[in-house]
Amino acid sequence: MKVDDSGMPEESYWNSLFDIEAIVEWLEISSSAGIVEIGCGYGTFTVPVAQKTAGRVYALDIEASMLDISRNNVHKARLKNVSFIQRDVLDAGTGLDSESVDLVLLFNILHFSERRIFLAEAARILKKGGVAAILHWRKDIPTPRGPSVELRPDQAQILAAAENLHLSFRGNSRILRPYHWGMQLIKD
Repeated sequence: MKVDDSGMPEESYWNSLFDIEAIVEWLEISSSAGIVEIGCGYGTFTVPVAQKTAGRVYALDIEASMLDISRNNVHKARLKNVSFIQRDVLDAGTGLDSESVDLVLLFNILHFSERRIFLAEAARILKKGGVAAILHWRKDIPTPRGPSVELRPDQAQILAAAENLHLSFRGNSRILRPYHWGMQLIKD
């Protein structure tokens, strides 16, 4: 099931909407981290994240066309540590083992009422001490893309959705210019 307002623009334009380097730095990826990206799209973050770790990176998307583009971008970067999975995570989860990864990326994907499904799956597959990194469009400024402002989650909505999932907020929330904000939840 695709979430509301999920359409993707042309790849180079999409990539221009992020300070990719600053966002990847914010993630503080360890050199051996196992990582899951739910909704990998073009591989905007798949490639730079996979370059930071020798661990396995799982790039999931519901759309085969997005996986093909991401796979091509990973191939161009000559990366061998990325596995691609076409999957409807809302309906079927990730298919990965419980407590098997260190980092889950939930980027621009929590703009719907059932965001708890993604957060619960992240909590299930994260190892203790692992991080669910959430990035979304800001509500406080005009942005050239993104879902309607009413659909964009804020920190309070995400924390409410994560209640009792063993994901704790420990203060790592910030504006990720130019158009996004992010927060990290740690698995207890």
